[in-house]
Amino acid sequence: MFASQLESLTELAARKPALKDICCFHTDLYRLWQTTPAFVQLNQDPTMISRRQHEGFPLISGMMLEIDRVKAAHFVGELLALMATHGQQGQNEIQRLQQSLEAGQLHLSQLLVAALDRNRQPICEKAAELEIQAALLEYCLTLTLSGALPQCRAQAQIQIFENWQQGYCPFCGGLPSIATLSGEEGKKTLHCSLCGCDWEFQRLTCIHCGNTDHETLAYFTAEGEPGYRVDICRKCCGYLKVVDNRQQQTDLLLDVADIASLPLDFLAAKEGFSRGKKENPDHAKGH
Repeated sequence: MFASQLESLTELAARKPALKDICCFHTDLYRLWQTTPAFVQLNQDPTMISRRQHEGFPLISGMMLEIDRVKAAHFVGELLALMATHGQQGQNEIQRLQQSLEAGQLHLSQLLVAALDRNRQPICEKAAELEIQAALLEYCLTLTLSGALPQCRAQAQIQIFENWQQGYCPFCGGLPSIATLSGEEGKKTLHCSLCGCDWEFQRLTCIHCGNTDHETLAYFTAEGEPGYRVDICRKCCGYLKVVDNRQQQTDLLLDVADIASLPLDFLAAKEGFSRGKKENPDHAKGH
């Protein structure tokens, strides 16, 4: 697992020297994910899983995670060291995280469950206690889940509900980081930023708010980024990057294509659009 991403990153770094540093970081990150023993297992209840998917909930939730605290702490320690090596800013905050982890005060199990469930309150409270930015702690937790969940999904052998019509992942509830358009009709497929699951979605619908009004839905492209576009919604100010496979000349994996198209994220943010922080599906539906 992750070998294909490593090969794709090497190709990207050669094609876009300006992205060499970010490619080096993700190369080391994928190698860390690749060599780390599994520290998350799923406590599966087939009855609950079947009910959740038919009611429009992602198949798993934080309560289903069984986390090996020792192995998880070891991974996060390695991750923080990696972030410190590659980062140029936030070194003091990373050091405070490392100290909290070494003192056994980070409470990773609870924080990882909160991150999966998009429950930001415990994350914000811990960040305030450590006097660090909540975004940094959330980023660290997200990278940890992104290494663990693909393996969980592969081992779970759960059939994903085919008629999924939500803008969040049918497996873990994560938000898509990027999408593809393919075929003569431009079929749209979303790609989860957490577990790597792919699922089809309505082409002219905002993934964040469900808006279908073509008057407030649009897209833009950028010079020097052939084959990429950014779908935007003027109703909720959300955006989604899209790879048009009908125009794209290369065949980068989607996780790497997300990195390759980072300039589009900056353009979208500059125009006031965001990737969105969709409410946890369980909370939104009163589950």
